[in-house]
Amino acid sequence: MIGNNPFKGYGYIDTTNHTAAQIKQYADTVTFRQKAGLKGDGSEGSFASKLKKADEYLASGETCGATDSIGIMLRRMDEPTAGNPVSENFWHNGVCVSITKDTMYGNTITIGGSSNPDWIHVSTSVGTVNIDLNDMTSLMKCLDLFSPEDVNTIMRKITEVRQAKGAKSQIDNLDEELIKNDRDGNDRKENDQSVEEAVGVISAEEQKHIEENRGKKFIG
Repeated sequence: MIGNNPFKGYGYIDTTNHTAAQIKQYADTVTFRQKAGLKGDGSEGSFASKLKKADEYLASGETCGATDSIGIMLRRMDEPTAGNPVSENFWHNGVCVSITKDTMYGNTITIGGSSNPDWIHVSTSVGTVNIDLNDMTSLMKCLDLFSPEDVNTIMRKITEVRQAKGAKSQIDNLDEELIKNDRDGNDRKENDQSVEEAVGVISAEEQKHIEENRGKKFIG
């Protein structure tokens, strides 16, 4: 029988709150390193270090919002005024990304671009994303800038556009084939009429010649 304590049979479990001691130890370490002229707090990743960063984050006035890189960039940019949009360019994995905040048109994010662009525009949680279908390499390098939900939206839009373009191409090819067949049919019809007319003329001349010969034989 273990008794009323459900943990007694599994060894001792320390439930003491060590937060204060950890923070004091962290503070002492930081002070010592500063006096020694060392950089950093020497406790990167520790509970106390993370707690300190959390306190600094709350003190900065930042609020929880988008956690993706585009969202962070948008929060750091100044707010636009009427007729005065705010733009910022940065490089990510070798790709130029341009962000514009506009009071009239909202946020736009342009990724890369080729010498022969084929732009599509995708509405996402952070604004309208301009994507060049002829520069998909740049997009693939920048997908980590967006939240998973926005990535799904972007890829779904690309699929829809490509399917629509494929369907249009098939329709255009069918139209061209129908026009070609109709043109060939008209050409054959005209050729048939020309043959029939030629045959008709020859038959009339032959008939006239036969009648003349017949008249000569009758008179003679």
